[in-house]
Order: sequence, then C-alpha cells, then structure tokens
Amino acid sequence: MKKKMMSLLMVGAMAVGMLAGCGGVKTDSEAASEAAGGNGKADTATEAATGKNAYSDEIKIGFLPNVIGDSCAAAWAEGMESYLGNFSNVTFNVFDGKASVDTENTIMEQMINENYDAIILQATDAAGLAASTDKAEAAGIPVITCNLDADTVHTGLVAGVDTEAGQQIAERIGESLGGKGKVVIISATPGATKGENIDKGFKEVLKEKYPDIEILDEQSGEWLTENANTVMNDFLTKYQDIDAVLCHNDAMAEGAAEAAKAANKEIQIWGVDGESKMLDYIEQGLCTGTVYTDCQKQGAACAQFCMYAIGSGITAKNLSATPVVKMAPIVVTKENLSEITEDMRW
Repeated sequence: MKKKMMSLLMVGAMAVGMLAGCGGVKTDSEAASEAAGGNGKADTATEAATGKNAYSDEIKIGFLPNVIGDSCAAAWAEGMESYLGNFSNVTFNVFDGKASVDTENTIMEQMINENYDAIILQATDAAGLAASTDKAEAAGIPVITCNLDADTVHTGLVAGVDTEAGQQIAERIGESLGGKGKVVIISATPGATKGENIDKGFKEVLKEKYPDIEILDEQSGEWLTENANTVMNDFLTKYQDIDAVLCHNDAMAEGAAEAAKAANKEIQIWGVDGESKMLDYIEQGLCTGTVYTDCQKQGAACAQFCMYAIGSGITAKNLSATPVVKMAPIVVTKENLSEITEDMRW
C-alpha cells in the first residue's frame, strides 16, 4: 500500500504543481462564481472538486489507441497494465481505434455511456476527436491523451518527444551534411499533433541554422511501414540526390530504409519513437538514428495521471489549459545504441 500511495502522490504532486504553475486550475465553485460575476473564490473547502477513493471504490479505465497493432500502443498498454495491476479495484480495458476517427468516436461514445471513470486516448485526429473528448469531460470523465493530442482543453496529455525530436534530428542532419544538402520528409497522418510538432521543430532549425539544406518534398505515410515504403520509392524515382529522410515515426523509417536498400542508395534515415525493430535497423546500418521514448513508462504515467484525476475529481471544467507531461528525449545512433539496454526495449 505504501508503494502505491507514493506512486499516486508523485503524479498528484506533479500535476498539481504543473496546474498551479500555469494558473489553470479552477474549482467548480470558482468557475460558477466567475460566471455569476463573483471573484472566483470558493466559499468553503467542501465546494472544491472531489473524486473517488482510488483504493476502494470500483474504477473502470479504458485505453483507446489509434490502432492496437502498433508497437507503441502495445508498449503503452503494457505500462498501463503494469501500474494499474497494483489496484485490485481497477478494471482496465483496451480498445482498437483502427486508425479511424469514426471508430474512435464510436468507442468514446460507448465508454461515456458505460460510465467509465477515465479514458486514455491516442487521438487519430486532433480536431476529429475534440467533440468526443468534450462530451466525456462534460460527463465527468477525465480524458488523458497519450502522444496524439485532442484539440480541446482536457484533463491531461502525456506527450512523447515531438518538437524537440524534430529539432534534434535537424541538428544532427545539419552537422553531418556540413550545412548543405537535400532532404525529404515522410510525415504523419494530416492533423496529428505529434507529426505537426515534429515538422515544426525540424523546419525551424533548418531555417534558422541550415538555410542551405533544401526540403525537396513531403508526403504522408500515415504512420505505416508499407505506405512509407511506397512514398520513399516515389521519392527515389523523382529525385536523384537525397541526402537524408525525416520520418515522423520509426515504422515509417523502417519502410523508407527498405526502399533505400532495394535501390542501393546510402541515405540518412531518421525516425522517432525508439521501438526495438528500429534499434535493430540502426545496429544493421539500415537507419541512422531515432529519438527514443520509453513507451512503457509513458503508459504508466498515463495510468498514474488517470488515478490522480479520478481521486481528485479534476476534469476539464477545472482547467483553462490542458496540463502536459513530456517524456525525456534520447537521441540514439549506432554510437550510443548500447545505452538502450534490453530492459528498456519495447
């Protein structure tokens, strides 16, 4: 019990500190007072948001990833299950979003109707899942997004490295090419916040520090290895000189690497995530590098955030902005691959 309490308190302290730091927390009564023209201060402590007993009340949490077959989703689910397994009163269910906005919205509706206590969502499309997220929060169900955000204020986001990943990859490519060269980008599904942020970080660094590196083209691989392989083959047909490829995730980098190998082209290929297969590709020299995130720990952080929200009663109605927890980035190349030990692989 002591261990469980410590884990929960750590996330509670993290979230409360973050919320207080951005001035984003409002109790129900404060929001009501402001709406009525008051000063927003609660009259009594009992009017503040209250939640369930995290250790004795029956609790049901659902995880809805973009697609269940993805290695990241499997690692997140493993981390969530590992943490939530400490609580005999918690039921944890995993769904399959099938990379479909409609499917995810349907499952969100199902979980709302079944009175889930919290939802962990990897949004296929930030705008497309906003209404469902709002509906869940309005029903008192906190939504914690994992990696792919929803475009509305919600209880929390546990983000992998995105903008920073793009920046660090741009730095590595820029240095290795001596500030001159040609690159292509195989991007995420349009509307995915993570992909947009990786793109933003990458392009900002190129523009500011390496203006002589040209981005020849950018096409979506929709997160998938097969699609990225097709996109990369198109790039290799259209452009004779490609020095480097940025892929918004490892699965697409693996597809690009296979295309480059088949064409007998030596090209820098970078991904983002750090999945085991990508690390093998780096070791074999098929890919150049990735920005690693410990997805199992990220999943556990999502679960901890849920338990804090359930216990505290905090939902979007208490917030003016979505609190964000970011995982630590590790740039991995062949030179430091050994730092990612077997127990860190997923």
